[in-house]
Amino acid sequence: MTPEELQQIQAIVQTTVTAAVAPITTRLDSLEQGQKNLENGQQQINTRLNTLEQGQQTLRTEAQASEQKIMEKLNKIELLAADYLDGQVQTTKRRLDRVEKHLNLTP
Repeated sequence: MTPEELQQIQAIVQTTVTAAVAPITTRLDSLEQGQKNLENGQQQINTRLNTLEQGQQTLRTEAQASEQKIMEKLNKIELLAADYLDGQVQTTKRRLDRVEKHLNLTP
């Protein structure tokens, strides 16, 4: 074989290999881009998940604070109710004592 024939064979092989590899290269580039897109999507999901977790924690904290305030108010209401009832009992006792005294029912 002459050097010219070798160059022609080399050119044919090079052209054939290039033609065969081009779709594989294109597909590989597409796959790599798809992988990058998936990684970006995963990062966005993780960011949103963190945001949701922070929001959930904030809601828990606010709910606990609200529950504590409600419990404090209920305690105050119970104390006020007890004081009111105690006052009513004392008033009723005084009235009863006056009625008994007026009717001479006291010993």
